[in-house]
Amino acid sequence: MLDKRTLIIDFHTHLLPLSFDARRAEIAAKDQTFAALFGDPNARLATTPELLTAMDEDGVDLTVALGYGWCDEGVAREANDYLLEAASGSNGRIVAFCSVHPGWGDAALREVERCAAAGAVGIGELHPTSQGIKLGSDSKLAALMELAVEKGLPVVVHGSEPVGHAYAGKGDTFPGELLAMAQRFPDAQIVGAHWGGGLPFYAHMPEVREALANVWFDSAATPFLYDRGVFSTVASAVGAERMLFGSDFPLVRPKRVAELAIEEMRPAQAARFLGGSAKELLSL
Repeated sequence: MLDKRTLIIDFHTHLLPLSFDARRAEIAAKDQTFAALFGDPNARLATTPELLTAMDEDGVDLTVALGYGWCDEGVAREANDYLLEAASGSNGRIVAFCSVHPGWGDAALREVERCAAAGAVGIGELHPTSQGIKLGSDSKLAALMELAVEKGLPVVVHGSEPVGHAYAGKGDTFPGELLAMAQRFPDAQIVGAHWGGGLPFYAHMPEVREALANVWFDSAATPFLYDRGVFSTVASAVGAERMLFGSDFPLVRPKRVAELAIEEMRPAQAARFLGGSAKELLSL
């Protein structure tokens, strides 16, 4: 059993302004990422009060609120402002990342600078498919990653499985793309969302394990992607210290993912996964 004092940090949740729900068609017309994820009117959006309620009910101490890989600057700024507001009003329970498009060039850097000054502690998610980014070669990505290293900001990148079922926003950011990014930016702190599309499975190859020294993997949306064996499999490949508990709220409740991990992992591993690794990465 876990110690009752175990710190629980949900590293992967999403919040959007309430107005985005009523303005779906307008925003989808502006932003390709929003259209891919929320074009279906039944796709759920969550606001700050809903997240705080879920945290209370599921025993989460702290949550990382991520953006999406926005394409439109106006949409990104509005969404980033909402995350910053959520963090500032949460009494320390929510920390905000900011999301930008590397293709904006200097405008992306200015937005990261603005958000970091207002309290953002990371960048992401990036959604390379809808944003049209090639992680291993995109020239404009370099400046953004250099700024992330300079400011000590982890960067969360959406990962996609090269096999398996299709789903909204899956994309084609396959393990090879994320590996190329890690090799290209070895000084950056990179988080492969959704288990990096399966990249940690290849860490049993020595050259891949070496290249992943600066990469963490979160468990966002696990119940829709893998059975619970994924937790012990990834732990054996990269170590629990490189695993981050992420639910993908509001798509999945935090408790659902946490219970799967606790069932599958040893207590010490589970404690690292559920909060210890994120605490270190975020320098809390």
